[in-house]
Amino acid sequence: MNAAPGWYDAGTPGRVRWWDGTQWTAHEADAPAAVAASAPPQHIPLQHVPPQHAPTSSAPAQPSSAPVGPAPGWYVTPAGPARWWDGRKWTGLRFRKDGTPGTDWGSTEQVGFTWALGVIFLALASVQLVLGMVTPGVSFAGFPLLLVAALWFGIAIQTTIVLRIPVPASAPLMLDIVRPFPGEQEGPGAGWYPITGTASRWWTGARWAEYTNSRFGIRPTFHAARSLAALRATAIGVFALAALVVVVGIVFIVISTNDPGNYVAVVVGWVMAIGGVLFAGLGATVIAMNRYQARLLLPPSEPPRAWLPPAAPARP
Repeated sequence: MNAAPGWYDAGTPGRVRWWDGTQWTAHEADAPAAVAASAPPQHIPLQHVPPQHAPTSSAPAQPSSAPVGPAPGWYVTPAGPARWWDGRKWTGLRFRKDGTPGTDWGSTEQVGFTWALGVIFLALASVQLVLGMVTPGVSFAGFPLLLVAALWFGIAIQTTIVLRIPVPASAPLMLDIVRPFPGEQEGPGAGWYPITGTASRWWTGARWAEYTNSRFGIRPTFHAARSLAALRATAIGVFALAALVVVVGIVFIVISTNDPGNYVAVVVGWVMAIGGVLFAGLGATVIAMNRYQARLLLPPSEPPRAWLPPAAPARP
């Protein structure tokens, strides 16, 4: 079992190296004397050490899968607000204009899949619009799907723009508003503890930190309240759109019964009715996601029940 991401004994007295949860990176730093003396080597992540102290000129070459640039942290971007860098790429988590941590209006961990969804909904909308052109009075049928396609494309474009920001070259921000950082210890039993089947959260030994760790990497969760509210609004919107699509589909089916030769109206009606049912299923999925996201984003109200030190990675 791999150890959680953090600073571990580098095998050299007084030095620590960053372990990203999967492999060692090139980032080394001076170990804090107080923590290095009190923490068992390679068992508990050391306190957060600013990555700017890590030398880069003598760092060995890393494989392509290794993090590019500094260790995870909040960094100032060349243009725009400070943003969270996860060790491999920029994320949609950033500082808002009021100086508090939040998130972009649209962000995804799987940008390729999001582009694909945009293409799929655009294709469905195009079919509906073509059918509307050949059937009098139904030219608006594809517009709801067109709006959904535009939403997915917007999220994909926003995420792609963020991913193309240059790798951070400055020192990370060590602001109290985003502390405690993963790896900071404030008492016994500090470590990563599971909060869902696929994610864990950092416990400092005295309180839960606003950082989780999953297969996507370490992510801040300061945006929890806003994101959960947006997810609830999305679920309501999806159900409303599903109801509208089903009603319109039923209208076309009724029209086709009065005009048996109008096969286009029959096709449009059933396609929209079935599409509305699928949208309703999507709304139910969003509601289920809301419950999961609440467990993932909101810190638990109770401390972890038991502490087990993470398995130590092999020395570099």
